[in-house]
Amino acid sequence: MVREERWVNRFFYAWNDTLFYDPLEVAYRPRRDHFLTGLDEQVRARFERAGIWWSHRHDPDLPAQGWKIHVSATRHNVHDVATRVLTYLAGQDIDCKVALDLNIFEMLNSKGMHRGSSGKLITVYPHDEDEFRSCVAGLAELLGDAEGAYILSDVRYRDHKALYFRYGQFLDTHTIDALGRKVPHIIGPDGRVSDERRAGFAVPWDLPWPFADWKPDDDESGPDLLGGRFRVVEAIQFSNSGGVYVAEDTADGDRAVVVKEARPHTNPNPRYDHDAVDILRHEWSFLRRLAGTGHFPAAIAEFTQWEHHFFAMEHVEASDIRELLFEHNPLVHPAVEAAAATEFLRVYLAIFDSFTRAIRAAHERGVILGDLNATNLLVDPATFHVTIIDLESCRLVGEADGGDAMLGTVELFTPGFSHSRRADGVPELDGDLYSLAAIMAYLIFPIAAMSFLRDDVFELFRLYVDRLGWPPRLHELLLDLAAARVTLDEVIASLESLRGATAAPQPPHPIDAGGEAGLAAARDGVAAFVTAVADPDRATLFPADPFAHVTNPLSLGLGASGVLWALHESGVEVRPQWRDWLRERLGGIEAAEYPPGLMTGLAGIAWAADAVGLRDEARDLLERAEPGEDYTFYYGLSGIGVTRLRFYLRERREADLAAARACADALHDTVERDGELAFWRNEYATDGPLTGLGFGQAGAALFLLRMHQVTGEDTHLRLGRRALAWEMANAQPWGDALTFEHEGTLFPYVEVGSAGVAQVLLRYGDEEAARTVLRGLDVDCSALPGYAFGMSGIADALLDAHAFLGDPSYRAIALRQLDYVRKVFLFTPPARFGIPAGDVAPLAVPGEGLLRCSCDVMTGSAGVLRVLHRATTGGPADFLLDEAA
Repeated sequence: MVREERWVNRFFYAWNDTLFYDPLEVAYRPRRDHFLTGLDEQVRARFERAGIWWSHRHDPDLPAQGWKIHVSATRHNVHDVATRVLTYLAGQDIDCKVALDLNIFEMLNSKGMHRGSSGKLITVYPHDEDEFRSCVAGLAELLGDAEGAYILSDVRYRDHKALYFRYGQFLDTHTIDALGRKVPHIIGPDGRVSDERRAGFAVPWDLPWPFADWKPDDDESGPDLLGGRFRVVEAIQFSNSGGVYVAEDTADGDRAVVVKEARPHTNPNPRYDHDAVDILRHEWSFLRRLAGTGHFPAAIAEFTQWEHHFFAMEHVEASDIRELLFEHNPLVHPAVEAAAATEFLRVYLAIFDSFTRAIRAAHERGVILGDLNATNLLVDPATFHVTIIDLESCRLVGEADGGDAMLGTVELFTPGFSHSRRADGVPELDGDLYSLAAIMAYLIFPIAAMSFLRDDVFELFRLYVDRLGWPPRLHELLLDLAAARVTLDEVIASLESLRGATAAPQPPHPIDAGGEAGLAAARDGVAAFVTAVADPDRATLFPADPFAHVTNPLSLGLGASGVLWALHESGVEVRPQWRDWLRERLGGIEAAEYPPGLMTGLAGIAWAADAVGLRDEARDLLERAEPGEDYTFYYGLSGIGVTRLRFYLRERREADLAAARACADALHDTVERDGELAFWRNEYATDGPLTGLGFGQAGAALFLLRMHQVTGEDTHLRLGRRALAWEMANAQPWGDALTFEHEGTLFPYVEVGSAGVAQVLLRYGDEEAARTVLRGLDVDCSALPGYAFGMSGIADALLDAHAFLGDPSYRAIALRQLDYVRKVFLFTPPARFGIPAGDVAPLAVPGEGLLRCSCDVMTGSAGVLRVLHRATTGGPADFLLDEAA
């Protein structure tokens, strides 16, 4: 699905203590003891920084691809390995790169690192096969029995545990996909071949094996039984540090167990001197220590197979707490009714009680649980009994270095569930109380990740407790736990006293004139924040979602041009230096490095540049936006076509209309049909056609409607209606409304879900269908504030409904939703972030993930600003080209 395709691991962009998602490649400053410090000055001078690497690239005739060598290391030998290998390679004048320092080495080997990209300390680029063979043999002699993490994308050279190789890119050869990401490739006899880093070695079919005297044994499927007794039947998850599996215990009647794996030298932590194997042993020790409490899986067996380490534990039949949230919580459904709120209260109290008793049981055994988060809880769906899993961060009370055969501190930290800024330090008992509060707050509504940004996160939950009509004591318990003002025994007593309580949900309060004034003030505060954080030294000018750094920094949806466009359209001055900044960068755009589409590509940048007065630059970009095969509105033909129509309506250039017609013709040529229904697919539609405005059929329908309105050609209207009919035929009931499914979940948003579809239905004049979908937009709460996938976009669709249908109730709902955004998500940045305050107090907006703030249109401040501006001053929706009507 496209929505998941633009997912980025935000933890790699939230590595420091700033307010924003900062890319390591440019924002990180290497440690003083980086990996070049062991080299003599002459050798060191041959390296230059390239992102998170020191690069030595001096061969002018280096081929674009070949056999490349990788060297890995452990946390104990990494400095020595780096110095020896780099000295050798510099002496041979062979191109190479090395991780910047110990922190980057730790990241490259961390649990969350992509398995196909992990483990590499040094990469070597031999000029040809002779140099490859000579170099790998020389490194084998140099490294001897040194060890390192197994590099999953490679094959190990003979029996050398720090030396690996594979065939792949030497130079950055790539294409750009529809979303704007680089797709690496090499050239084979039949053309381009993907060079994606996969967790498995394969020799290209057309290449001979590079060694005459050695070849590794063919991979075998492995033993039937792990540890001689466990038959794996399912993989629960894979990470860089090892998998988690469901298995059958053949020594115990084939009963189901869970097997956890640790790969040596992965997930290293030099500060506390542990890695994945140490952590596995650590968890095994605490499983045994907590045996018999009834709240932790029983330990079954510990064993080693090949070089990997494992343990088996009891398999608990239970639900993830997140499943229970979506199943029972009325706040994620269209209406909050007393019976549902009372039933959820019963479930909530039962889980809260059992979870508290589980923590108390651990504390009674002298165990601090440490890094607890929502994924650590398994809940019996019948009894709501809690079992805690993943005991990796446990430690003994009062013993900094463990003792009793336990390891010392395992440094783990989950933002939003651990103490807000306690990323370092030893876990203490009060940390478990904080985590208990955070997880139980998460079950009410999942916004706790903002705890890094705001010190008042737990205060916000009073809004949800009141909406559910629950006893205020529950909110007080969360506050007391977070501040460690209450004991676990007192929590249990309070919960006991609440058993049998009923809920009396409070209806949402309509916004009054004072509330509307508050929205106007919020609009001004958001604009003040955006202007205050502009930084010409930042690639995106304004802080942006991490996907801008994966694609390009200038896009309409996620980059600098979109923020400038949003300011301009909202009546905020675009300062001359910002316009000059954008003009300079537009002049340096290489069209081949940008996709053509609306939200991340050239068409969207042209739209924004034109709006802020850079018309010549915009025209040049538009002419270079060559449509590809993707049909979507956000990324493909439909969005490019709408952009061309926008330019045609203003300038009446026939070339623009011809280009729009070519996009429409491509849709007509590639459409698929199911009877009277029409739809399109793209490379992301692996499980069937996609729904929604951003990347579903509604976006194509919108463009075809605009083509009909501009040209008068009914063939576009007919196809658009059939595409929209496909959307409605695939709608799902949600209370008395219809909504749309994405990855098994029903969503009300613009990018994916009912808000975007409703906007298109309104423009087709299908009022009956629109009203049915709009009923599903009367929601009180959203976990994100942004435009594409958050509450602001829902409110925008309801403002549309008011404009098209004339029913003031839609506007009232929209204003109430924006007031929710104001109360829950907009905040004055704490002084520690150093945001300058002008005449208007700046109001920040958390981006997707809620870990940091962003200013872009799709996920951050600019999108929220646009809807606040529309709500308070009027005007049409953005990008939907209502002027064509």
